Amino acid sequence: MIKDFKDLQKLFKLCRAQGITDFKMNGIEIKFGDLPFTKKQMEEQEAEIASDPYANFPEGDLSPEQLMFYSSGGKPEDDPLNKELSS
Repeated sequence: MIKDFKDLQKLFKLCRAQGITDFKMNGIEIKFGDLPFTKKQMEEQEAEIASDPYANFPEGDLSPEQLMFYSSGGKPEDDPLNKELSS
């Protein structure tokens, strides 16, 4: 039984530690989002990107907006046109 905020925190930590993504109890439903990257995972991802800076760069002709975006140092994962196309 959850009596106070500390009990709720313990429940959340336990669910996270066990990899639980959905929890239902007494009419309450909780959905946990993805876990944040660990420091090691971030370093591995940064090393992968550093090894090939053009890995996610779009192929073909770029729109005028994309040309401006990339000429100002934009990253492929932040390209607004790519986000619109993937939605």
